[in-house]
Amino acid sequence: MRWSNEMFYILLLNSFAGAIAYGFWIIAKNGMAKKKKLQYVYPMLGIVEAFFIFPVMFVYLKVSTHVPGSHGSYYGALFLRTPFIYTVQCVIAGIWILGVIFNLGNYIKEYWKFKNILKKSFAYELPADVCSEISQELEMKRKVTLYQNYAVTSPIVVGCWNKKIIFPVQDYEERELVTILFHELVHIRQHILEMKKIGIFLKLIFWCNPMMNSLLRNIDEWGEIACDRYVCYETAYPYTVKEYYTVAVDGMEQSHIWMPQMVTGFKKKSNFKRRLLQMKNYRKEKEMKFVGGIALSLMLCVMSTTTTFAAAEGFKAGYEKVFDDTTVEIEEKVVEDVEYEEDFFPENENIKFYNQNGINLIGGSGAIDSTSLEKGTMLSIGTVYAEKNQGIGIRLNITPSDKSVQYGIITSDNKKRFVYGTGSCYHVFSISDSGNYEIFIKNTSSKTVTIEGGYSVY
Repeated sequence: MRWSNEMFYILLLNSFAGAIAYGFWIIAKNGMAKKKKLQYVYPMLGIVEAFFIFPVMFVYLKVSTHVPGSHGSYYGALFLRTPFIYTVQCVIAGIWILGVIFNLGNYIKEYWKFKNILKKSFAYELPADVCSEISQELEMKRKVTLYQNYAVTSPIVVGCWNKKIIFPVQDYEERELVTILFHELVHIRQHILEMKKIGIFLKLIFWCNPMMNSLLRNIDEWGEIACDRYVCYETAYPYTVKEYYTVAVDGMEQSHIWMPQMVTGFKKKSNFKRRLLQMKNYRKEKEMKFVGGIALSLMLCVMSTTTTFAAAEGFKAGYEKVFDDTTVEIEEKVVEDVEYEEDFFPENENIKFYNQNGINLIGGSGAIDSTSLEKGTMLSIGTVYAEKNQGIGIRLNITPSDKSVQYGIITSDNKKRFVYGTGSCYHVFSISDSGNYEIFIKNTSSKTVTIEGGYSVY
């Protein structure tokens, strides 16, 4: 399978797997929020993002549907394509790529506009001990620089490696300044900006997944809630929760400027009410213990993985149905009476024995009574002895007559010699070495067939 084909299925299946994990996260979030256990809700969103990134579903299908290939290699049998599947895949991939290009263009446009705004920032003349004391209290080793900007109306955090806090140009009371610094520094300490950037990247790639907007909103909202909870209950923040949210409201009332999705701060009008409700009755002493949080995260991983594997089986069944229904173009290309030879791997075959007791030595000639064969099933008639320069002839009547089967012999050193046949067919296999040869028939069509006929050694 070509790398472009594999990449298409990786992205498609990752979209399904991520949606499954997100669904389980919503269930866990609702239960934990109801019980006011908020500490692990936001970190578990990282597990959801992981299911969008790592090809769990693809790898499972790749491994579980392998077939032997040349030189001992293995290739995924699931992703065989018919002309119909190829056409549909090209259409979906084309629309997908156009959507990615369109969204990426809009993102770059927004980002460039925002960068031009940040170029007008200048250093914030703030007493050094105010920021450094809070940084030490939060045990932050990396230095954070402070700036001001006339175009910014609420504090924001920007940057990748070297973080910057951009303040509006205004005078702050000590209570306001301390609250803002605690909030923004905790954002940096908890890597909330990085989580959001990953979410934006996933939105650019999986733009057609209807859950992506909801995922981004939850990453944004629960990142703020995680920050609120940590500042008010895990730090030496010197003011009350009420005073903390009073500063937040004041900041939001001023926030009317356009801001791109890659920034965060006190400007979330849409989710502020929900943030406040989550924190109103929160009690730190009732929070889930560390072991409980790990167990809950593992449960989310296990449930998401198990459901992903089950969904993969459903996807495989659906894919095989489409493949079977659109293989007529391939089946019509079968050339009869052209003899093929390849290695035989019995462990890769679904073998059905004509003689219920297994493979037995049979006479030099015999009849094959009417037998039904499901698709992909190999029927072993038995083993016949033939001498050098003799031939083994096999004749068949196949119903429906437009469906093809393989029929032939298997040598003692596991070499399979066969031809394809449809309707009424007959072929003689020449024997170059004396020995026992197993006669077989395999249904290679997309439907169940009925076969009857006979064999003879000449």
